[in-house]
Amino acid sequence: MPIIFTHLSRVMKSSDAGVLRVACIWMLILMHGLHAPVNAAKTSCRLREMTALTKSLVQESMIRFDKANGKHLGTWSPGFPILHVDKNASLIGPEAQCSLLFMAHGLNRVLQDQKTNLNPGDVPLHQKLKETINRVNMLVVCVKTTFGGECTSKPSPPEMPNHVFERKQWSHTLLKSAKDYLDWMESKTEVQTPLNGEKNKIKRVVSNAAAKKMDKINRSHQNYLEGSGYFL
Repeated sequence: MPIIFTHLSRVMKSSDAGVLRVACIWMLILMHGLHAPVNAAKTSCRLREMTALTKSLVQESMIRFDKANGKHLGTWSPGFPILHVDKNASLIGPEAQCSLLFMAHGLNRVLQDQKTNLNPGDVPLHQKLKETINRVNMLVVCVKTTFGGECTSKPSPPEMPNHVFERKQWSHTLLKSAKDYLDWMESKTEVQTPLNGEKNKIKRVVSNAAAKKMDKINRSHQNYLEGSGYFL
C-alpha cells in the first residue's frame, strides 16, 4: 500500500509540474497573441491624416521661407507640371509616389540652397525644411502601403536656376506647388478606420498559431509522461 501511494504521489507531482509548465507556456503564447494586433496597427498608416500633416509642414516651411527671402517673389513661370493636377483627377498610387518623390527632391534642393548660399544662419528654417522632407518621404511609403504599386519611372531631381532672385522664385513656387498638390491629394483620400474583417482576420491568424503551438506542446508533454512510465 505505501508503495502504491508513493508511486501515485510521484505521478501527481510529475503531472502537476507538467501542467504548470504547459500553463506557463500557454500564458506566454496568449500574451504574444494579444500584442500582435497592436504591432500590426503600429505599422499601418492613415493616409488622409498623414497627408494633412505633411501639407501643414509645407505651409510652415513656405511661411518661414518667405520671411527669410521675401514675400513678393512671384511665380517661376515654367512651373512644375508633375505637381499640377486636375482637381477632378483620380488619385493613382504609383503616380502619386512619383510626384511625392519629385517633391522631396525639390525640397532638398531648397534646403541645400538655403544652408549653403542664401540663409546659412537661419537654422529654424533649415530644421523645418528637413522635417518636411522626412515627412514627404514617409508619405511616399504610406501611399505605397495604401494603394500598392510603385513609381517605375522615378523623376529626376529638378534643376534650380543660377541667379539669386530666380532661385528664390523657383523655391517659393515649388513650395506653393507642393502645398497645392497635397491639398488636392487630401481631398481625394478618405478617413481610414480598421475594418472589422481585418481585425477578425488578425485575431484568427493569432488564434490559429497559438492553437498549433499548444497542440505541439501537449503532444510533447504526453510523450514525456508516457516515456517516463507515468500515465494520467
